[in-house]
Amino acid sequence: GRARGGFAGGFLGACGSASGRPRPLCGGGRSASTSSFDIVIIGGGIVGLASARALILRHPSLSIGVLEKEKDLAVHQTGHNSGVIHSGIYYKPESLKAKLCVQGAALLYEYCQQKGISYKQCGKLIVAVEQEEIPRLQALYERGLQNGIQGLRLIQQEDIKKKEPYCRGLMAIDCPHTGIVDYRQVALSFAQDFQEAGGSVLTNFEVKDIEMAKESPSRSIDGMQYPIVIKNTKGEEIRCQYVVTCARLDSDRISELSG
Repeated sequence: GRARGGFAGGFLGACGSASGRPRPLCGGGRSASTSSFDIVIIGGGIVGLASARALILRHPSLSIGVLEKEKDLAVHQTGHNSGVIHSGIYYKPESLKAKLCVQGAALLYEYCQQKGISYKQCGKLIVAVEQEEIPRLQALYERGLQNGIQGLRLIQQEDIKKKEPYCRGLMAIDCPHTGIVDYRQVALSFAQDFQEAGGSVLTNFEVKDIEMAKESPSRSIDGMQYPIVIKNTKGEEIRCQYVVTCARLDSDRISELSG
C-alpha cells in the first residue's frame, strides 16, 4: 500500500503503559507518542521482525512500526517450529531457494555468535536404507556440492554406526552444517536490533481494518502525507504511507482487508 499524511496521536510511549493498550516494548526504539509512520509492518513473528530490522538498517531516516496482536512477540509459528537451521542440500542448484538457504544458514550462525544466542551445529545424516535409494542419495550429494554446502561427505555402514549408533543404513550423506536454534530467541533479538535503530513495536494491536483516508484528520499539519489508516479491534488507529503484511495464518484475512 502507498500513502501520505500526518496524525498527532495517542499511544503511550513508556514501559508499563495501561493494560490492553498498544505499547512499544521496553528497551529502545522510536517513541510511539505519534501514531503515524512511513512504513507499518503487520505481524511480530520472525518474518515481520526480520523485515522491519532490514528496512530500518537500510533506511534509518524512515519511521517504521511493527504491529502485533498478541501481548508478546513471536509466540505463534516462530516459537513452535522444528528449530532446524537447514543446509540447503535439497534445493535445485542455482535456484533462489538454494542460494538463500546456504547464505542464510551461514549468516544465522554468524549472527547467533555475535549476539550470544545458543545454537547447536549438530549435523544430520541423510540415509539410504535400501539398495535402490543409493543412486538418489548420490545424486543428492552431487546437488549439495553444486549448492556450495561445506563439509559434505558420503559415508558407509560402519561410519553411520559410529556417528549415530541407533541408525541403520547402507550409505548416508553426512551434512555437518545442519543445526538447531530457538527461533523465538532469534526473533526477539531482531526486535531489539530494530528498536535500538529507532523502530517502534506496538503489541496488543489486532488489525481489524485497513482503508485509505478520505480526508485529512482534524488539526493535521501534514495533510494527507499518511493516507493509509489501520484500525484495531479497540477502535484505535495508525496512519502510514506503506504497509508490509507478514501475518502468518492471518495472511488471507489481512489481504482481504487491504483490498
